[in-house]
Amino acid sequence: KEGGKVRVRTLASALTGSVEALHEVLQLPEALRSCPALRRALAVDSAFREGNAARLFRLLRILPYLQSCAVRCHIGRARRGALARLARALSTPKGQTLPLGFMVRLLALDGPEEARDLCQAHGLPLDGQERVVFLRGRYTEEGLPPAGTCKVLVGSKLAGRTLEEVVMAEEEDEGVDRSKSPA
Repeated sequence: KEGGKVRVRTLASALTGSVEALHEVLQLPEALRSCPALRRALAVDSAFREGNAARLFRLLRILPYLQSCAVRCHIGRARRGALARLARALSTPKGQTLPLGFMVRLLALDGPEEARDLCQAHGLPLDGQERVVFLRGRYTEEGLPPAGTCKVLVGSKLAGRTLEEVVMAEEEDEGVDRSKSPA
């Protein structure tokens, strides 16, 4: 089970951009490096390092439950980084707007209310209830990033199963169909 310990450490480190975790994985034998869980962890790490929010949150949506739990504490920081990049790219003196629905999909938020809260926590005003306005000089980062509930990225993956059922299914076989309860 040493490979399992490395996988958990690597997954937990993926969103921190840990060079040590990446180096540790690259030193593993090819057979372990080709494990689907490690390949996913490396893909998540790569998307995070590149600042590719679309790819990062697309990958986080498809992670199994246990891997999602491992990265959950880093999701707020990843969302903050993505929002900061959007603010740099879209902020103008007159302000450009972006639909909250787009923010929900891009950042894998749990709904428009969470998108509003995230934008307001970073000083970005709203145009009504449906659009965020990116005005130059308004984006701020104070304190810890909002954690969010992560129902989309974590909670929804239980799919009515008990935690024990999920753990057993993910331990048995990486390729198991996660939409069915184990027998």
